[in-house]
Formats: sequence, structure tokens, C-alpha cells
Amino acid sequence: MIALRALVYFFAEALTSLWRSRLINALSVGTMAVSLFVLGAFLTVASNLNEVVARWTRKVQVTFYLDDKVEDRIRGMLVDRLKDHAAVDSVELVSREQALERFRALFHDLRSLPEDLGGNPFPAAIEVTLKGGHQSPAEVQQLVRDFEHAPGVEEAQYDLLWIERLSTAVRLVRGLGAFLGGILVLAGVFTISNVIRLTVYARQDELDIMRLVGATRAYVTGPFVVEGMIQGALGGVISVAMLWVAFRVLARDAVAASDLLGRAVVFLPPAVCVVIVLGGMAVGVVGSLISLGRTQV
Repeated sequence: MIALRALVYFFAEALTSLWRSRLINALSVGTMAVSLFVLGAFLTVASNLNEVVARWTRKVQVTFYLDDKVEDRIRGMLVDRLKDHAAVDSVELVSREQALERFRALFHDLRSLPEDLGGNPFPAAIEVTLKGGHQSPAEVQQLVRDFEHAPGVEEAQYDLLWIERLSTAVRLVRGLGAFLGGILVLAGVFTISNVIRLTVYARQDELDIMRLVGATRAYVTGPFVVEGMIQGALGGVISVAMLWVAFRVLARDAVAASDLLGRAVVFLPPAVCVVIVLGGMAVGVVGSLISLGRTQV
């Protein structure tokens, strides 16, 4: 019961202090919100890029472009050999006409380009999808080496290199986000620490009286710790709200502007949003403790 009364007192005093110095506290909360927003924005971008990588990795494809003069018999033998390969999941033969239709469907503004060139410039191709567990760079490259010089094959292309580059980009985005977010979070700790210190100085006479009448250090410092925690929590909630608004505004344009995404972009999972808010609370508590540790309370 005593602990509950103390907790109620801590929150009441913290809320009163926050309202009393609302302008400077708003600056502290805003700093924390911006810090967590930047971190959350990088997490959102990295999460969507990671989904793209995972989707592409699940469907690694090798394309063998065929000579226009290859005989149907040789083409059929090549398809059969590919189907029998241990790493191959499926094989699709794409004719020159199908390749042309794909081009026209993807690039509406360039539909007349083949006619301007005087004919269909696209070769027939065999598109090979690899099985799960056989999509490592070594196995993809081995498949290419096995068939790139087969009769009728002019060229072989595979997208694993782009997947590896995109994976590297995801790691860079995460690293950059962690670096910038860490710097901004430290700025948030510094801001909250200074705000709490100013609050302590403003209430120094009151705190002296509390100590004289026998108040313990925990009872005196508790409201300041709770005040920092509330500031961090408000910053976390505002940052998540800002992320949601930015996501709603930019997501549709991002999908429309990029065929890379393939489908609607996704927002951060609820668990990550909760972690952001809890992280803000933890930063607020740390900032408060740092300030109280350097102040005579």
C-alpha cells in the first residue's frame, strides 16, 4: 500500500512538473521523437528491402537466351536436360513472341519500339527456377557453367549478383540507421538530462525541506525518474505516430514508382513499435538517472 501511494505521488508530481515547464519539456520530447523517428524510418526501409531480398532469394532464376537458328530438336533436348538437373525446380520456354508481349506489357510507352527497329529484337529464352536449398552462389554459377556453352545457348544471365548487392544495401541501411539513431538517442539522453537538472534546480528549496522532514532519497528522486520516463514514452509514441503518417503518405508513391517492391510495402510490426516506445522510456530513465547522479538531491 505504501509503495502504491508512493507511485501515485511520483506520477502526480511528474505530471505537474511536466505541465509547469511545458515548453522546455516539449523541446525534450520533440528531440526524443525525432531521434526515434529516424531510427524507425531506417528500420522500416530495411525491413521492406529485406522482404524484397527474401522474396527474390526464394525464386532465384537463371535465363538462357537461345540462338534464333537453333533447331526445335536441340531446344527440346536442352529443356529436358535442364529439367533433369538436381538444382532445377521448374523450366519455362519463352518464345520470341512471348518475350515481345512481356516487353509491351511492362513498358507501355515503348510499345512501338520493335516496329521502329524493323522487327522483333527479343530472342527466345529458357527461364530456370532453382529449388530451395540450391540457391547458393556456388550452385547457381555451377549451373550456368554447365549449360552456358550448350548447343543453341547464346548467353546466360542470373540475378543472384543483384540479390547479393541488395543484401549488402540492406546491411548498409541498417548500419547507417543504427549509427544515426544512436547519435540522436544520445542527444535525447543529453536533452532529458539537462531538462531534469533544470527542474531540480528550480525546486531546490522544496527538495531541501523534504530532506529536512525525513524524506528518503528514493522518495525525493522518484518523481524526476518518472518525469524522464514519461518524456521518453511521449517521444516514442509521437515517433511511432509520425512513422505511421509518413508511411501512409509515401507508401503508395513508393510502390507506384518502383517495380522492385512487387507489392505493397509493409509497416513496422506492432512488437517493434512497442519496443520503440519502451526504448524511449528507457532513454528517459537513463537521462534522469544521469542528471540526478550529477546533482545534489
